[in-house]
Amino acid sequence: MKKISLFFMMLLLCKLSFSELVVNLSNSSPSKYEVFNLEVSFVNEDKEKYKIEGIDNFDVLSRGSSNSYNVINGKTTSMKSDVYRLKPKNDGEFTLKVITDNGVEKIVNIKVLENKELDKVMVDRFTLQSNLPKEVYYFGEKIPFSENFISTVNISSFSQVKAPDFQDFSVKDITPYNNNSYVQKQINYNGKQAIDLTIFKGILQANSSGEKTITTGEVKVGQPTRDFFYENTTLVGGKDIKINIKPLPVDQPANFKDIVGTLKFDEIWKGKEVNVGQAITLTLTLYGSGNLSLIDKLPLESNNEFNVFQSVKSYNEEIRDDQYFNEKVFEIAFIPKKGGVEKTPEIIIPYFNTNTEKYEDIIIPSQDITVKGNNNIQNTVSDNRSPIQNNNEKITSQQKGGMNNNANSSNNLKEVNIKLLETEKTTNKNIYKLAFGIITLLSLAELLVIIYLVLDRKKFKNNKKR
Repeated sequence: MKKISLFFMMLLLCKLSFSELVVNLSNSSPSKYEVFNLEVSFVNEDKEKYKIEGIDNFDVLSRGSSNSYNVINGKTTSMKSDVYRLKPKNDGEFTLKVITDNGVEKIVNIKVLENKELDKVMVDRFTLQSNLPKEVYYFGEKIPFSENFISTVNISSFSQVKAPDFQDFSVKDITPYNNNSYVQKQINYNGKQAIDLTIFKGILQANSSGEKTITTGEVKVGQPTRDFFYENTTLVGGKDIKINIKPLPVDQPANFKDIVGTLKFDEIWKGKEVNVGQAITLTLTLYGSGNLSLIDKLPLESNNEFNVFQSVKSYNEEIRDDQYFNEKVFEIAFIPKKGGVEKTPEIIIPYFNTNTEKYEDIIIPSQDITVKGNNNIQNTVSDNRSPIQNNNEKITSQQKGGMNNNANSSNNLKEVNIKLLETEKTTNKNIYKLAFGIITLLSLAELLVIIYLVLDRKKFKNNKKR
């Protein structure tokens, strides 16, 4: 038993003496545009779980695994490896530390060389352009953001590796597509003819105030070479953009609905004269960079002069010339309660103007309406009745007047109404009778078919016995 234990201890010591974690680089001084290999190998042992600290400074283009065995002087050496293809994101000195679950560590240093001439060459060829109108916004303000890939040379392949990363932002993606492809156009870029692809277009809104970071998307571009089966690939993008979200001033006015931006309006009145009880309509269009989706209802209520009804006809938001724009169209019906010249109520909408950086009111002024007819509609019509109901009551009043002036006409009208009612009842009865008759005929036909089949079966049996 002691010999067996000693044997296993010797094997364990041999494994510990020969096992090793090895980390190699194919190039420890690459430029920002060069791709190099990182190889993590486990010699004479099973591959362990591990992590690599500092690898976030590089783009991982691919990862592969391999196993190899060598026999030298009768000794077998096994190696299990992971190979990473990496591309630097920035210039500078970086450290990669490989740490296994058992606590074994290996460190390699990488110095990414600065190459301004190559930077200029690459930008002249192609670039990923991010469009952010300004670096400072107020909380609640809508932010337009877009990314365009621009190329002045022929490319053999193109793909989006990473989408933009919007940390702590709500995003509405409005990227346009043409038959499931990116929309492209020809432009002039740095004095050269170029192709412009719209990779992303969206509307952002910060979830809180403070400094934020937007990480742009990344695209992989392939350039043709003399070798038909090979192309030079380059990653473009992946930069951080800082943006500051300022909080709103604390002295918010009453009825403030978090409208932040700029605001304008257009108004169209459908006439300025109306009869008592009839509606006069206002089509009101609000537009600008203020977030109008937050306004579901205008601050308008019925009063002693008017009953007021309102609805939203349409709403639209978009990016125009790299600026956020939206508009909402309301339709408001004012129904006067009495005759004379009446003023419609003002419409006051508070908002925060990002140009003046102050709380302001947009005011739709009142309108003088000439109201014809009875001095007080409440004598004949209730306040909460619609114009359609008013018209019905006018028709009823005219019918009553006709009955008072001509009794014979009234009697004839009643006789006609009675006949109409009787006709309707008769028609209903005829329908019921017709349905009953059809069902009866179908039942009789079904019974005849059953009798025929029974008789035919008996006849068949009798013939068979003979």
